[in-house]
Amino acid sequence: MRRLVVVLALMASTGSSAESDIVYLVKNRDQTLTVRDTDGDAVTGDIPLPVGDRGVRVVAADDGFHVVAESADWREDRYFRLRAPDYALEPIDARAAHGLTITRDGTKAAYMTGTYEDPSLVLRDLRTGRETATKSTPVYRMTWTPDGSRLLLSIFPPCDDTSDCLGPEQLKFHDSDRLLGSFDYLTAAPVITGGRILVALPDGVIEHYSTTDGRLLDRVRTPFRITQLSVRGDRLLIVVGGNPTRHGGARLVTGPLTGGEWRDLPWDAATMETAAW
Repeated sequence: MRRLVVVLALMASTGSSAESDIVYLVKNRDQTLTVRDTDGDAVTGDIPLPVGDRGVRVVAADDGFHVVAESADWREDRYFRLRAPDYALEPIDARAAHGLTITRDGTKAAYMTGTYEDPSLVLRDLRTGRETATKSTPVYRMTWTPDGSRLLLSIFPPCDDTSDCLGPEQLKFHDSDRLLGSFDYLTAAPVITGGRILVALPDGVIEHYSTTDGRLLDRVRTPFRITQLSVRGDRLLIVVGGNPTRHGGARLVTGPLTGGEWRDLPWDAATMETAAW
């Protein structure tokens, strides 16, 4: 399975929006985590991941980072939390099956159970352990809104011997039947901010869609081949793709939601693969 390097930006506890107050979490190619500031200096030592050869996703947390170790073939995902200021790797029992995603405040989880042919979507309150499960089409990836009130699903339409099972990727909220968009190919997982869903297209364009009705609100052109997209406040963080034959990015850049004024952040392609904040 592809191993990911994950970078997650976190504003300082003072609430300052200055870039100097931001730190990010790096998952290195040697399966360790390191918290760094935007000067590239390490805030922690290397933190070993006790999860073996699995992919890793990170979700923004109010007090640190949520780290999800992805399983293969619908086996159980594992969830860890890193809390400021020590950022010790803390295992959390989320009893997840597959595709686990956590809200920013760490109170709710969503994940898939069952098989690809007979999947169910589970919502779990991590404070009480209460769960609700509903039958679902296979879900490719899931994203909570920043306030944790809604869950965005990326799904593929049902396929058979006469249809293309590789797309398109469709976006909808779990609590609605309305499709918000359909895309032949997205180069990065969608992100949500300020009532907008941001999607990255193969030509480097980032499209902004309304979370209410799916209207196209903006198209931001970038000169990059985007492999990972994330947002913090009014800032984008973009992993720029490198050699197509090698996993990971060649650069890490940041800029405003409206595009332009791109600035490179410290990045070592030999040790890092992808990034998000």
